[in-house]
Amino acid sequence: MKKIILLCLFNGLLLAETKSWDSHSAYLLPQKRWELGLFQPFRFGYSETIEYSTFPLWFFVMPNIAIKRIESDMAGFNTASRFKLVYPTPLLNMLAKTGIGGMIDPNFQMPPMLGLSASWLMSKPMIGLDLTVNGGLDLGIVLGDLDHRSNIDLPLVYHRLGMFYNKWGMHTGLDVQKNLTEKIQVLVDLDIRLLPGLADVQINPDLAKLMGDYSLEHKLLLIWNQSDRFRIMTGYKFVKGEYPYGSDIRFLPYIPMMEKWIPIIELQWAGKRIK
Repeated sequence: MKKIILLCLFNGLLLAETKSWDSHSAYLLPQKRWELGLFQPFRFGYSETIEYSTFPLWFFVMPNIAIKRIESDMAGFNTASRFKLVYPTPLLNMLAKTGIGGMIDPNFQMPPMLGLSASWLMSKPMIGLDLTVNGGLDLGIVLGDLDHRSNIDLPLVYHRLGMFYNKWGMHTGLDVQKNLTEKIQVLVDLDIRLLPGLADVQINPDLAKLMGDYSLEHKLLLIWNQSDRFRIMTGYKFVKGEYPYGSDIRFLPYIPMMEKWIPIIELQWAGKRIK
């Protein structure tokens, strides 16, 4: 029986599908292929079962790394696990100042913090669509005192830093991609981030308190694949969330000084490591 189980596991690994560009999915990059975007991480297909990624421009002020690993198939879905580590303390202390670039009161000294995220991804082609569902947990480890007033109340930022103030959080999402032509694709996603208020629930059980602060994020991208080495994307990002000052809705990217939304413009390059 053990041999059958091991055979099934290895079969899922050895026959795992690979795909270029699909960083959101359970598919891995082909071995030795790399991809990089203006606002996307550097990804590298290390082997048939492991993929690494990191944001290189941020690495020296916010060390970060992610590992995606192929798992055995489940209910007809290709599956993968992904683990992320991030150390935001150096960057946050750089932002703790007055004037241009300051987002945190300079009186706050950010302690050492380590963010750990674990996700489970499941992908499958269905009715002409590439479907991916994901879910996971976020843990915020803080070595020292962290004042809640030091959080940054901005869309996309607040709920990602929230795991350090709340100690933990949850995330889940759905991604749908479709080929419109041989070179043009459309990607639509919907993601939810939760910072459950367990301390409040223990005092006064209530579903709304259990949900805690939340962030609903939706993205639509139109993608033109010039080749397997270069592509261009454009679209928008929509964010609705609960913040300390109340509910807020934004279309991103957003230029505060102009008080207007502009389309996303993203360029991505790819290649293969030369032996």
